[in-house]
Formats: sequence, C-alpha cells, structure tokens
Amino acid sequence: MYENWKILKTEADEKADEYSQVAEWCNENGQYTIEDDGTYYKVVEIVIPEPIPPTDEEIRKMRERAYAAEVDGITAHIQRLRDTSPMTAEVETEIAELIAERDTKVAEIRERYPYNEEGK
Repeated sequence: MYENWKILKTEADEKADEYSQVAEWCNENGQYTIEDDGTYYKVVEIVIPEPIPPTDEEIRKMRERAYAAEVDGITAHIQRLRDTSPMTAEVETEIAELIAERDTKVAEIRERYPYNEEGK
C-alpha cells in the first residue's frame, strides 16, 4: 500500500497526518519502516540478513561440549563395568548396550553439528 511512499523532509509538518498513517501501516505490517535519507522520509523494506553459519572451529567446540554432556558419562559407566570382576554375561550385555547407546549419541551429535561442506 505504502511501499513506494516518500515525502520531502521540508513537507513533513504539513503532511504530519499522512506520515502518521504511513508509520502506523509500517508498524502493523512489520516488513517496512520509515527512513530518513537526508532529503526524504521514505518507506524502505526491512532486510534481515541471513544468519552467519558457525565456523568449523565453533562447530568443533559445540561438539566437544555435547560429547562432554552426553557421551562422557556413558564412557565412564562402560569403564566402571569393565573393571567389574568377575565379568558376567549380564555385565557384558550391559556394556554392549551402553556402547550402542554411545555410538547413537555420537552420530546424533555429528548430525546436529555438521561441519561446513567447503571446510571438509
């Protein structure tokens, strides 16, 4: 409706009602704003930049934190079970289940925090 609207700044006082209508439209619409370019007040589209993807180093740190929070406890539990003496079939089964759980967690973390294509 007002996408191409503009007025000279020198006319702002006499066109205050129009300016208010345009400002209200911009606020309701959410995609436009009024900008002062020095000579005019004009409607411009709000451009939201694309998010910057994390660097491979940032991804490495995110993975490191996720491994510490989600995988290290499982690994420690596996190690404690391996220290069990005597090793029973039940303990061996539990270790195998924990290893499978850990492998699943590692795969989930890698999927959640993939490295950049161009970096690998």
